[in-house]
Amino acid sequence: MLSLPLLAKDSNRTEDIINNILNETPEKQSVKPSPGELKKAEGDKKPDDKPQPEKKTAPKKDSPVVSNAEEVLLKTGIQFYNSGLYPHSMKNFKELVEKYPQSPHRDSARVWIGKILIKQYNYDEAIKEFSSVPDGSGEYPLALFFIAESNMLKRDYISAIEYYQRVFSRFPEHELADNALLNMGRLYLNTQKGTQALDAATKLIKYYKNRETLPDAYYLLGRIFEKDPTLKDYETARKVYKLFIKKAESGVEPFSKSPLTKRVKADLLYLEKRHFKQEN
Repeated sequence: MLSLPLLAKDSNRTEDIINNILNETPEKQSVKPSPGELKKAEGDKKPDDKPQPEKKTAPKKDSPVVSNAEEVLLKTGIQFYNSGLYPHSMKNFKELVEKYPQSPHRDSARVWIGKILIKQYNYDEAIKEFSSVPDGSGEYPLALFFIAESNMLKRDYISAIEYYQRVFSRFPEHELADNALLNMGRLYLNTQKGTQALDAATKLIKYYKNRETLPDAYYLLGRIFEKDPTLKDYETARKVYKLFIKKAESGVEPFSKSPLTKRVKADLLYLEKRHFKQEN
């Protein structure tokens, strides 16, 4: 368990980050996650709140030869999937896995099979398929993410959060690491765990300033202060919403192209009418 001084230190750090966000003060820390978060996420709590990137292993010298038939099965399966022809797509991917067990496309095919199973609402089978992708595979981070997605869709939110956390902690530079943090934050907010939601939102803003999910993180931050029973602070929520709109209308990327802008304006209007009547 965390000691009280450490809890206070983490709380103060989060508060500093929020103040920096609202005041648009540049942070001294690196935007990229760095050592510390992996141990913290797995139970060994440390003052440092940054994740440890997964170590990259050197590629094997003798790469397996990919036959034209394997390539055709994979590409055709993807085309069928994108066209909504899921049974045909499934057939191609299963044939690839069964006929070419040593194929470098095998794990990719398993991920696609899992995605088809999600489309068919067969979440348990999808989880089994994603779980067959071995640790060390290039598809492993993607498989972890989709295990989280499957658990979220079947409303097993604790398991979903666990797997999203694995993606962020072990693979902080992966293209889906920020999405994992965002989804974690949303789940925490929806289950009234505002402190954890706040931690996820601030990490996303701190570490992934150049990702398309940045506006979503700001919106999540505002929603936390507007909705969470413990952290509710309408003035802070209003400041976050106003800052979002300012960035969007000033042409700041990626805010200027965010589809959330209309929703933020509507939420701000509702907030001001309901809680700031005297000012208006």
